[in-house]
Amino acid sequence: MVVKYLDLKKQYESIKDDIDRSISNVINDTAFSYGKYAKEFENNFKDFLGTKYVFGTSSGTSALHLALIAMGIGPGDEVITVPNSFIATAEAISHAGATPVFVDIDPKTYLMDPDKLPDAISSRTKAIIPVHLFGQPADMDPIMKIASIRI
Repeated sequence: MVVKYLDLKKQYESIKDDIDRSISNVINDTAFSYGKYAKEFENNFKDFLGTKYVFGTSSGTSALHLALIAMGIGPGDEVITVPNSFIATAEAISHAGATPVFVDIDPKTYLMDPDKLPDAISSRTKAIIPVHLFGQPADMDPIMKIASIRI
């Protein structure tokens, strides 16, 4: 039996009319870079999250970099993550001026191993970036507990 890993066409078909209308509006208004549609999205997402600020970015790399800068992370700091993520995770850490520190993964889930996390924490550790992969979230309860105690 072949099981499709990801069926984007099926997902697209379920909301095709909305997507096509939105893309057509952007093209007709030539609003390709920021503008009213991005601002509308930010405002709607801000309301959905119930937060004061939302900033759209051009990529996940930019979003990670912005989050690190907003946290005041920079040169001399360390940020813990996993080695089996897309390069953007370590790249954003480096671009902020910090040093990525890799913690090994659980061989069953391929996600950050919370049991190995304490050994990676140093006096220079300022953040932990767990990576969720393959539709699985990292085991956040122990990661958050360790972070709240040690960082």
